[in-house]
Amino acid sequence: MTETVTAPRVEMAAPSATPLGWPATIAFVGAGRAGGALSAALTAAGHPVTAIASRDPARAGLLAARVGARPAPTPVAAILAADLTFLTVPDAAIAGVAALVAESGPDLRSRAVLHCSASLGLEALAALRPTGARLGCLHPFQALAGAESAPLLQGAVMAIEADPALEAPLRRLAEELGGRPIELAPGTRALYHAAAVLAGNAPLALLSAASELLVAAGLEPEIAEQGPLALLEGALANARRVGPRAALTGPVVRGDTVTVAAHLEALKERPDTASLYRALTQAILLLAGEEGREEISDMLNGHRGGGAELRAERRLCTGGSSNAAEQRAPSASQGARTPVPERSTSPAPPHPTEDPTCR
Repeated sequence: MTETVTAPRVEMAAPSATPLGWPATIAFVGAGRAGGALSAALTAAGHPVTAIASRDPARAGLLAARVGARPAPTPVAAILAADLTFLTVPDAAIAGVAALVAESGPDLRSRAVLHCSASLGLEALAALRPTGARLGCLHPFQALAGAESAPLLQGAVMAIEADPALEAPLRRLAEELGGRPIELAPGTRALYHAAAVLAGNAPLALLSAASELLVAAGLEPEIAEQGPLALLEGALANARRVGPRAALTGPVVRGDTVTVAAHLEALKERPDTASLYRALTQAILLLAGEEGREEISDMLNGHRGGGAELRAERRLCTGGSSNAAEQRAPSASQGARTPVPERSTSPAPPHPTEDPTCR
């Protein structure tokens, strides 16, 4: 973010803040994916978006026209045009924008400034303390991709950190967006951000890996991409209804050592994908529980000789089944008619006799 600010710097002690108006008027510094989604959602929630600033004036103009705001020439101008301003810029730019605004010495006692970073706290806005602005952070735990993704904010967890006078207004704002406001325990931002990366980005890497295997199996690229996407959507729907553990399906849940061995054999020529498969199958095993699945655990840990993998390979060669549960498992067509059980607090059985899908 580069701006030219000519106003003289004015040193100010942090004065007492005055109340925010409500519904709060909103401004944005940054007109990218998060700014687009939040500005659209806030407009729909009845909070007028008055100004949008961006290092790309064309982008600011397009978003401003969409939400009924006006483009602002600088971050300072945007902040002065609203009660509350979101700095929806890259994490690495937040502190710099805050310092740039502070250098012009505006009186922001009646205003609030917040960022939307998962990994940074209020320290990123520390340069604004002398201006009197109330400072905060509101991070939606959601994958935002512009104004069209605004509906995804409904039901999203929203992590809030703020000066005491701003905490209640931000919680109210999160609720009006349809979100679920939370507060993070001190020192846990890195864990929170890691969780966001795993949930929001790791599945996309898995989809790509699965699609590549399907292309290698002879599918057209478009079908190879859409197939895993539909499968993931079904798994997520089941997990939302009954929880992750009860929604698990596949060979690990069945204790099907032969099938896991076949997968590992097929992936030998793809070492990167094989490593990913092993790591994720270990995680599935932990979620399902290792009891009754010890052979799979041994195989994943590389125990050979007279161990699990050799026995599985022998059964694979002879067409034998790994266990009685696998013999009783329904086919994919049968599974399509098998309802997923309602959520239960009791542990999952070691060898479920039914599996809604075969994968």
